[in-house]
Amino acid sequence: MQEVGAAYVPASNFNPPMLAGAGAELFDIVIRMDGLGTFADEINNCVEISLGRQKLKVLSLERILASKLAANRAKDRLTIPVLRDALAATQSVKHRVRKK
Repeated sequence: MQEVGAAYVPASNFNPPMLAGAGAELFDIVIRMDGLGTFADEINNCVEISLGRQKLKVLSLERILASKLAANRAKDRLTIPVLRDALAATQSVKHRVRKK
C-alpha cells in the first residue's frame, strides 16, 4: 500500500478499520457483506490480483454486485449500473478470448 500512497489505520473504540492517504481510494475494507455468505464461504468467490509484490484476494464483480443489490443503500444503488457495465464488459472480453 505504501507504493500507492495508502496506509492501514486499525480500528479504535469509535471507528472501524480504514485506509488513509492519497491512494486509499483504490481500496475498500469490508467488515460486513450484505446478501453474501460468511467470509470463509466467500473466499471461494475471490479472484487473486497482484499489487506490487503482494497478491490480494478480492471478491469477484458478480459477488460485489450481489452484495450491493442486497444492501440497497443509496450509495450502493449509484454504483450498481457501473458494476453491471463492468461485468458485461469483462464477460464480453472473456467470451471473445474463448472463441479464438
